[in-house]
Amino acid sequence: MAVVIRRVRAGDGPGRARLWQETGEFFAALDPHTAQEPSAHGLVDWHEEHFERFAADPSVLMLVAELDGEIVGTAVARVHEPLPTAGWQLQRDLGHRRVHVDALAVAGAARRSGVGSALMVAVEQWAVDRDAVVITLETGLDNPTSMPFYEQRMGYARHEVVFRKQLR
Repeated sequence: MAVVIRRVRAGDGPGRARLWQETGEFFAALDPHTAQEPSAHGLVDWHEEHFERFAADPSVLMLVAELDGEIVGTAVARVHEPLPTAGWQLQRDLGHRRVHVDALAVAGAARRSGVGSALMVAVEQWAVDRDAVVITLETGLDNPTSMPFYEQRMGYARHEVVFRKQLR
């Protein structure tokens, strides 16, 4: 059973919505204060509209992973160009083309089977092909699957911490 990585296409909305709901359920169980299971109402349409909005944008990559024709993973990444003000910025990365991974989701039944790795390798190759210097992404420090995945399997390093304070 080989994983197939391909670009998102029209009609992938139902599979991506199913995966998105499962991922939301997983994250909400980890941290119900900041994560939620997305509403099923309109979720397929939202995924289809997202595809239509960004499909022709060369700075956005939307991928799915399929096993036996079923969508079991997805990744979304985008290129960020160097800022014209980079010389006055404090972060060196802002002076370079960089890629940010907006989302990576893998169905629970397909985790630890190479799906996430295959998606990230495809994202990394896409970034290299676009002369990106660095890839960034965020994940929860308490996520028991993503922290070892990114650090131990994919070779990413912790760089920053995002602080959050609930006001209401």
